[in-house]
Amino acid sequence: MNTPDKKYWNTTYTELPFHVDHDGWLDKYAVWLDPQKGKIVDLGCGLGHNAKALRTQGFDVLACDLSEKALEQLRQDEPQMKTLQLDMADGLPFADGSLQAVVADLSLHYFSRSTTVRIIGDIHRALQPGGLLLCRVHAVAELAVKQGAVAVKDDPFLYESEGILRRFFDERQLRQFFPDPEWETVERNEQAMERYGQLKRFWEVGVKKL
Repeated sequence: MNTPDKKYWNTTYTELPFHVDHDGWLDKYAVWLDPQKGKIVDLGCGLGHNAKALRTQGFDVLACDLSEKALEQLRQDEPQMKTLQLDMADGLPFADGSLQAVVADLSLHYFSRSTTVRIIGDIHRALQPGGLLLCRVHAVAELAVKQGAVAVKDDPFLYESEGILRRFFDERQLRQFFPDPEWETVERNEQAMERYGQLKRFWEVGVKKL
C-alpha cells in the first residue's frame, strides 16, 4: 500500500544527496548488550548507519523500514544485512520476549498519541525481560526550524508538515510514554547535533523493560 508516509520516505531516500554515518551514540549501551543474547531490531533504519555499526560489532541485526528505497540502498551498501519492510504502526511481527534490544533513531515521532502508545507497547511486548529500547525523538525546541508546521487539533505536541505528522517531545511527555513500572530509564537527555546539513534538537532515551 502506497501511503502518504511511504511515498514521502521513498522520495526522500531517492533524492537524499548524502548519507549519514553512525555518530557513536549507541556505544554507551554496550554494557547492556551481548551478541549472544539475541536479535536487535533497528526500527525505521533509513540507510542503516545504526544497523551497520551493530552488525560490525557482531550482533544479529534486522534492519526495518517503511521505505523500500531505503532498504534497497542499504542492501547495496551491505549485501549481508538482514532487512524487512514494515510499517511499525501496523504492529511488529516479532514473538513475545524475542528481542534483546530495539533501536528507533528519529523514527518514533511520526504518529498520533494513541499510535505512539501502541507502538511502544508492542516494542515492550517483543523485548526480553531487561531488554532495551534505545531511541532518539524530536525535542520541542526542534519546532523552531520546522517552517510551515501546522498544529494538529487536540494535541499540542503533534504537527503536520510536508504532508506527514511529526511529534515533538518534552520531558513530561517522555515520562508519560515510558512510565514506571513498565520501564526503567537508563538515559534521558536533550541534545543537539548537525543532521543533513542543519542543527537538530532531540531527546535521547534509553529504557529497560521491567
